[in-house]
Amino acid sequence: MKYAVALNALVSTVLAASPCSAPAPSASSAPSGPSYFTVISARSASPVHLQPLTARGGKFYLGGGPPSSYCPAAQVGAACPSGNTTTLAGGEGTLSLGVIVPGGQQVYVAPDGALSYTVAHSASVPEGSIRDQFSVEEPSGTNSFGYLNFETGFVACPGTGADTGYQVFGQVDGATFGPECLGFNALTSQVDGPDAWQY
Repeated sequence: MKYAVALNALVSTVLAASPCSAPAPSASSAPSGPSYFTVISARSASPVHLQPLTARGGKFYLGGGPPSSYCPAAQVGAACPSGNTTTLAGGEGTLSLGVIVPGGQQVYVAPDGALSYTVAHSASVPEGSIRDQFSVEEPSGTNSFGYLNFETGFVACPGTGADTGYQVFGQVDGATFGPECLGFNALTSQVDGPDAWQY
């Protein structure tokens, strides 16, 4: 019995000292994943104040109905995210939706200024679209919100259908907006991860 205990101790010591044993990864060397966040609008005393940004039908809206999310429940089952909110990721030049679908979904500003996103499994966008003028400012001081920025700013215009809310646009050259359209700040709030398989 003593021999078996001594042998086990010796084997454990040799294995621990072996150059073949891999060191445990340190927390600081772990790669960081994308930062996920949601957006609400800020424009005091206006119909768009504190409205959630939602992804619906390839465009973005403030208020109105819920996101148009989808998950293949037959394949994914209980792992399907709720899809109740619109989550974004990135913001260092480019921006994407916070989704699980392979290939992701990229956010862009269409030539007419509409804030838009690609369909799942495709990176195709209209010619003349802008993909790389987004940035995110992290919260600072006592402010719990950050800011999502588009280089020339965001504006929201009343949607064309009932209960669609206000459609979101980037202010781009050649796009004109009527007096009913409102500029706003896009406040960000970090979340743990994607909230949809795809939008």
